[in-house]
Amino acid sequence: MTVEAAYREVGPRIVGYLVATGTDEATARDLLHDAFARIMARGARPDDDLCALAFTTARNLRANKVRDDGRLAVVECPESLDTRTTDGRQAPVASDAAYLRARIASALATLPDALREAYTLYQVGERSVREVAGLLGVTETLVKVRLYRAKKALRKELSDLCSRQTRFH
Repeated sequence: MTVEAAYREVGPRIVGYLVATGTDEATARDLLHDAFARIMARGARPDDDLCALAFTTARNLRANKVRDDGRLAVVECPESLDTRTTDGRQAPVASDAAYLRARIASALATLPDALREAYTLYQVGERSVREVAGLLGVTETLVKVRLYRAKKALRKELSDLCSRQTRFH
């Protein structure tokens, strides 16, 4: 796989992963570009797993940025969302999607780093349990435990948004 093909394939997933772990979108795109620039400067070989290398590089660049900046971005969301018109009818609100994204980002921010990283690599980054284990340098069993705990915590944190039948995958 060429570097360009890897960029097209995995770029949006890496940006989604970085945003889900508390990085604003502009910074996430910058980190993605930096990751691929480093891969190209290193001289990627055809037998390299460029997708895994890009995830690892972007994750490490993000960790360096968090260490240097000393914090993650915290997404603020309103405590309540009043969507009723003056006559009491339910009004469509354009910001519903933004509100839900903010709530999810806020819930993800409450997770411990290890759980958040495993969950976002698996869900947002669309990596398999085996790939997540390889990227994090832990066993597959530990990844499964972290995913279970993350889902349980998110279910509790977002319980007011979900009916009993709704499940996090």
